[in-house]
Amino acid sequence: MTTHTADAQRQIARYRSLVQVTAALARHARTPDLLRTMHVEVQRLFAMPVTLLARRTPEGGWHCLTLESHNMAEQVLAPRRDGLLERVLGGTLRLENDLPAYLQREGLGVVRVHFRHDLPHTMSWMGVPLQVGGEDVGVLSVQSYDLHAFVPEDLEFLELLGVHLSVALENAALHERIEREARTDPLTGLANRRHFTEQAQATLRRCAHGQPCTLAVVDVQEFKVINDTYGHLAGDQVLVGLAGLLRDLGPGSHAFRLGGDEFAALLPLPLPRAEAQLDDLLGQVAAAAWPVPQPPRLNVGLAAAWPGATLSEWLREADARMYRAKRRRTPRLLDPEEREG
Repeated sequence: MTTHTADAQRQIARYRSLVQVTAALARHARTPDLLRTMHVEVQRLFAMPVTLLARRTPEGGWHCLTLESHNMAEQVLAPRRDGLLERVLGGTLRLENDLPAYLQREGLGVVRVHFRHDLPHTMSWMGVPLQVGGEDVGVLSVQSYDLHAFVPEDLEFLELLGVHLSVALENAALHERIEREARTDPLTGLANRRHFTEQAQATLRRCAHGQPCTLAVVDVQEFKVINDTYGHLAGDQVLVGLAGLLRDLGPGSHAFRLGGDEFAALLPLPLPRAEAQLDDLLGQVAAAAWPVPQPPRLNVGLAAAWPGATLSEWLREADARMYRAKRRRTPRLLDPEEREG
């Protein structure tokens, strides 16, 4: 077999491997699953001991996911003015087959992100940028403990893989955004009724194992009057302001907009403590600034989860108490017999 034929067959085999890697990446719609699959597949493609995926953080640093010697490690690096990753994004570094000499020549320091510090240092290094939506979002790096481990063909394949990974990351981000929007109320930014149903059912399962939880159902007294008197823009502002207060109910609490002027909250508290927390909310509503002359009045119904309860039963109990509060037209959350029950 001639050298030319052997090289051609090797390249065909690598392209086949690249296709397999791309197919593996395409099977994942969630970014964490995608990133972990990427590490495993890249090591198969390059047969190198270290792969690194570094993604930019909002602060300008790096979130690094490293696979080395079958160990996956995560680390966050602070922003740096100059380094290997910054040079990849700047277009001045792609492949270096004698990394120690390069670092000494350039006067660069590196941060070791390896999981095991007893392993050898990287001697050969490749890195390519990752782009999503036309913006640099990270660097994909393959590393070896040996000097002169890479050839230009390796870099070409890594660049091709970087393109495919960028597309996969963009698709995963789009999928996650669509999924997030499908569960989010567009006006207030709270989770919507669909997400409430999922969260409440999961909460009931936890409560079956003894964890306390209280459901609060809230609506605005005579909200139609606010809309008719001050306009729908003012009404929307009232809902947004109320959502902001509900969002900050307390650690572990989750707030939802069920529709119209109706909200719900899941509080990881027994009923008496949940009532105290909602009393605080009513005080915050009374003290806040609103786009209408008087603070909105809220109707609140509380129901503690009980063993064997279904979501329909739990919601019906809280709704019934909310409508009793609406008829009373009083800020009191529970009647004395409801507290005893």
